[in-house]
Amino acid sequence: MGQGATAFSITGGNGGVSIDDTSAHLGSFFAIQAVGGAAAVINNSGTTSNIEDFDVPVQIDSGQTVYGRFTSITLSSGKVWAYTK
Repeated sequence: MGQGATAFSITGGNGGVSIDDTSAHLGSFFAIQAVGGAAAVINNSGTTSNIEDFDVPVQIDSGQTVYGRFTSITLSSGKVWAYTK
């Protein structure tokens, strides 16, 4: 995979999913962005990532993005776009 493919994926070129429920969503995601005008709360018990000490619920304000490697995302509240790796 060349450098162009990397730039393509980090700008959302690989797409993603919209999450607005409390179900677990499995995939290979590199970013989670809160959308919809309100904060989103990521539920740590249903979220798997490579972020060290990710052991408390995390609030993301609308428009903010958290980067990492996520294989499962579960929300407690709010709405996010999870960008596919």
